[in-house]
Amino acid sequence: MKSVALIVFSALSLAATNPASAEIVSATFTQPDGGVTTGLYDGIVHLTVSGFGQSLSSDLNDAFYLFDPQNPPVHDGSFYQLTFGTSTLVGFDPAQDAVNFLIGGLPAYSATHVYSFDLNTGVSVPTQLHFGTSDGNFSDNSGSFSITVSAVPEPSTWAMMILGFAGIGAMAYRRRSQSASFTAA
Repeated sequence: MKSVALIVFSALSLAATNPASAEIVSATFTQPDGGVTTGLYDGIVHLTVSGFGQSLSSDLNDAFYLFDPQNPPVHDGSFYQLTFGTSTLVGFDPAQDAVNFLIGGLPAYSATHVYSFDLNTGVSVPTQLHFGTSDGNFSDNSGSFSITVSAVPEPSTWAMMILGFAGIGAMAYRRRSQSASFTAA
């Protein structure tokens, strides 16, 4: 039974110490490559992005929308919103708009400026992820995004975890059955 507990403890410890399992990145509005993960990610990742800032001195922007209390929110794919890449980001590049990498399309506007979504990194080799804001002039910007990045396990990983836990359960059951038969004799 001690070996089963040791296996479970080791698996949980490995999951808890994996640097790519979840991390928080702050991406400032004052440079194109405003925040970079320390962990390495590939495939699909889950993001929660919060925060907003100012660009063009007075325009308010969150991760996906230019918003103003007097006007309806609008997504402008060429300026201000969240950008993403697997290498250093540059200013004013609409191809780096995070919407291009979203699974399920652009989220609806949220007055809380918090968005949770899945993003396809487009890479199969684990790499650092870069986040920023698309703009041509960063000197009049302020604010930042807080981005929580979590790896999304692939189906094969889930299958292996389920098989592993089933094996651990079978070992525990077998040991319990063996110890019960020894006690009965």
